[in-house]
Amino acid sequence: MIKFVKFIINIVVCHFLYRVRYVNKEAEENLDKCLICPNHSNTLEPLWIYAKTDNLWIMAKAELFKYKFFGYLFRKCHVFPIRRGEKDVKSVMHAINIFSEGEKRKLLIFPEGKRIKKDKEKGIAKVGAAYIAYKANVPIIPVYLTKNARLFSKVYVIYGKPVYVTKEIAEDKAKLNEFAKSMLDEAYKLKGDYEKKNNVKIK
Repeated sequence: MIKFVKFIINIVVCHFLYRVRYVNKEAEENLDKCLICPNHSNTLEPLWIYAKTDNLWIMAKAELFKYKFFGYLFRKCHVFPIRRGEKDVKSVMHAINIFSEGEKRKLLIFPEGKRIKKDKEKGIAKVGAAYIAYKANVPIIPVYLTKNARLFSKVYVIYGKPVYVTKEIAEDKAKLNEFAKSMLDEAYKLKGDYEKKNNVKIK
């Protein structure tokens, strides 16, 4: 089922609705396990990554699961809910345990926690992704996604270099918050680095 769903998403979303271009994707492909942490401004962004990533799980807002049919479909496709604005220990533990249940598994989390509106440059990074990465002992790959992408336009998915959360960072609340912020900053910085290197302008 997952292969079929990804095939449809790839054709409809990544080639028809958008023209998705992947940059430095080997940074993710060369790892057996990792967290993928992009910026977030578009409802369909998770599909850009899901279509091209093997063994991917996605953490999504619990509101998407209120209808049984969609909840069933999401779970079949390795999407699981998180209650935003709460200490959802059950979902966090599930995210950590994902990595202990298989040799090659990856998890997509948006560290901003919600879509960022057009009038905002960026959101505030939550520490959840960094905490999960530390407890699961897996690296985080910051990713830049074209902001507020319009239908039928070219969009970019730019992967950064993997980073690890150390024990020193994880056990200090201030340092963990700073790490989360710097990780999100790195994701946004990938845009400028790519533009400078290739002499192009992207969103």
